[in-house]
Amino acid sequence: MKVAVRDAKSKLSMFGDMAHNGETIVICKHGKPWFNLVPHATTKRKTTALKGVSPLITESDAIAPVTQEDVPGWI
Repeated sequence: MKVAVRDAKSKLSMFGDMAHNGETIVICKHGKPWFNLVPHATTKRKTTALKGVSPLITESDAIAPVTQEDVPGWI
């Protein structure tokens, strides 16, 4: 869907909801495409080891949250 920038400004919430639901909204300035509103895409964190390198800890240890016990070693 193409929308003029002035309309997008006045109805941003509506167009944001449409983008969130999967529709690409093309925002136009002076009749020419300027930018797109698209749904936010999350990416999964990569946890694979580098090629030729053996990991020193397990994958679950690598992505575990930091605890208070861990903090003194980093400060």
